[in-house]
Amino acid sequence: MVRPVRIIWISAVVVNIAGLALFVLLKNQWFFQGFFMDILNIMLLQMLGIPSVALIVVSLLLLKYYRKPPGWAGYTGIFIMIAALLWIAGYFLFFSWLMVFGNAR
Repeated sequence: MVRPVRIIWISAVVVNIAGLALFVLLKNQWFFQGFFMDILNIMLLQMLGIPSVALIVVSLLLLKYYRKPPGWAGYTGIFIMIAALLWIAGYFLFFSWLMVFGNAR
């Protein structure tokens, strides 16, 4: 596999893990704020957290055991997976940012 693609893929996995961890750690403050925010966060965690963990596990397994993708189709799949990882991480980081700075008005 081309080294820059591998580095981008690893950084996308790290950003996704950081976004998921930050969301889960900041979600705990809303348990005491009210029932409505707790329901929204649980739904968001179910809709995006489960696919995020699945993509992280698949990415780590592919990075460990899969050395060279078969042609351009393999690289297309890798770039789609990187885009999905960064898209989900963007949602987690955005909602974490809203949890921290949303009530600062």
